Amino acid sequence: MVKISVVITVYNGEKYIRECLESVLGQTLTEIEVICVNDASRDRTADILEEYRLKDSRVQVITNSVNINAGRSRNAGMEKAKGKYIIFLDADDIFDYHMLEKAYEKADYCEADICIFREDLFEDGSYVKKKVPYVESILDKLGNQESFSPKEINEVIFNFGNGWAWDKIIKREFIIENGLRFQDIPTNNDAFFIHSAMVTAKKIAFLNETLVHHRINNKSSLSSKRDTSWESYFTYLKGLQTYLIKHSLYEIYERSFVNWAANYIYWDYSTLNESNRQKLYYSLKEHALKELGLFKYKIVDFYNPFYFWFFHVIHNVNNYSEADIPVSGTERWRYMILKNNLKIEEVFRYLQEHEYEAGVWGSGERGKIFLDLCGERIRIKKVFDNDIEKIGLKINNKYMIETFDKVSGKDIDVIFVTNVRFFDDILEKAKEIKPDIILFDLDSYLDPYLAFPIELKDCVSQ
Repeated sequence: MVKISVVITVYNGEKYIRECLESVLGQTLTEIEVICVNDASRDRTADILEEYRLKDSRVQVITNSVNINAGRSRNAGMEKAKGKYIIFLDADDIFDYHMLEKAYEKADYCEADICIFREDLFEDGSYVKKKVPYVESILDKLGNQESFSPKEINEVIFNFGNGWAWDKIIKREFIIENGLRFQDIPTNNDAFFIHSAMVTAKKIAFLNETLVHHRINNKSSLSSKRDTSWESYFTYLKGLQTYLIKHSLYEIYERSFVNWAANYIYWDYSTLNESNRQKLYYSLKEHALKELGLFKYKIVDFYNPFYFWFFHVIHNVNNYSEADIPVSGTERWRYMILKNNLKIEEVFRYLQEHEYEAGVWGSGERGKIFLDLCGERIRIKKVFDNDIEKIGLKINNKYMIETFDKVSGKDIDVIFVTNVRFFDDILEKAKEIKPDIILFDLDSYLDPYLAFPIELKDCVSQ
């Protein structure tokens, strides 16, 4: 019996495919088949796949005569699959050797249609792992349940699922019964398939373990080619909205869809090149916002008020050059603070209520902006940094930058961390020196990329 069919689509993947296949074929679950779809690669991919096919009988190879993109290639691989569950993997990622065994055992035990697990990220050329920001309280709750219905998380179902195919196993019979297919678009083709599956599933299991290591900033990957296919955003979102309406699910998942669509569109907008960003702006203005119905929602409908402002600008400002929508991390951070005044007020009340003294960790641009806009209001006492060369310098002509130690941190109860990428490292260092210190993940609290209904308690680590 084939327990899991692993479908891997690959195009010009000679640099990574060996590492990927080794981590798949070395899985502790051996009852698998590996279906590799070579999408008309022009490098040595075909030779490498043939080598593995001859070496391991579990490997099958499908070769496309012309390049048809990942969506159709995944559909072709899915049609050949015989496993009880299917997973669709990217050819440049690396997988924990227990991934399939743990996911299968969890899904099979729960009789779940889908089993989701966690992932981390690493830069191409580096194996330093970065966590993917989620609301940990939601993940902990779901991880402690055997399974859950998607309706239990109806307001965050799309944000939680992220539209990624490589962190989920899905029951093949469930896919067939519901006629689920990948969209035939150049990029982001997996999002519709995953999200329509998640809202259709009766049971979803969540395995609260990191089992996938996802490579980012790979210049040869599909994600790096979005500029040439920027219009895919509308095909995906309109397709998902149509699916929800057709299956009488839109009212149930409407708020999650609106916030996810806002998150997705802004992420797309901020990461395109200037020329295609302008095209996306006019596409949104001229038809997409209206057809998706996104500009009609009120500020209270958005988890992050920034999105209400974002859509309002596009809807009302005629010229792209006058819109002044931030795309750099620094400018986005400034807008996050300015557009989230209610959240800043909540932080102030939290400090007042507990009579806490606060500091900031990070003297870069984010730290400077936060101190400039909120330092007086929140009564920040000190600024800390790991960079030895910055110690002793002044920031914003007021705060002396210090190292965090037993002396400098003696009177500090809460430290605001302005960049989530460094949160875990800072937490570990700070706790070694002062075990009762409280760290606050300010980045996640304000950042629009999460698009979760994040509360203050979700960002406090004690």
